[in-house]
Amino acid sequence: MEQTVMKSLLEVGAFAAIGITAIGSSFGCAIAGSSAIGAWKKCYVQNKFAPFQLVVFTGAPLSQTIYGMILMFIFDGKSQDAAYLPYWLLFLCMGILAGIGMGICAWLQGKAAAGCCDSFAETGKGFVNNLLVLGIIETVAIFIMAFSMILIFSMKV
Repeated sequence: MEQTVMKSLLEVGAFAAIGITAIGSSFGCAIAGSSAIGAWKKCYVQNKFAPFQLVVFTGAPLSQTIYGMILMFIFDGKSQDAAYLPYWLLFLCMGILAGIGMGICAWLQGKAAAGCCDSFAETGKGFVNNLLVLGIIETVAIFIMAFSMILIFSMKV
């Protein structure tokens, strides 16, 4: 296979890592954001304080996009070295699978963050506990990124 084709396919894997992850982050933020808006509305109707901390819950799924971006940069760096081009299929599959894994993590973190918004707006309590739950979900995405990096940097080319 021609080197430019292999390089292009490796770079498709690089973009898949961030692109698919960003889709999941968008879904997660939208779900959490909708819940935050509903929670604020309830607070306003009841003449209660509307906690700004709900923005933290809403933005939690964004971090997975950063992890996808990190993988994208690593993949892109490897695409500059001709020794890695024959492994284009590995990078393509890894980018797609890591993107799906991190994207689903972001989406489900958004669903959990929606519950956090509802709970915290109602009670004004449990902010740190809620963040801990979101952090546990976040850990899955960190594992995906870390294990992908271990695989890439342990390659002998």
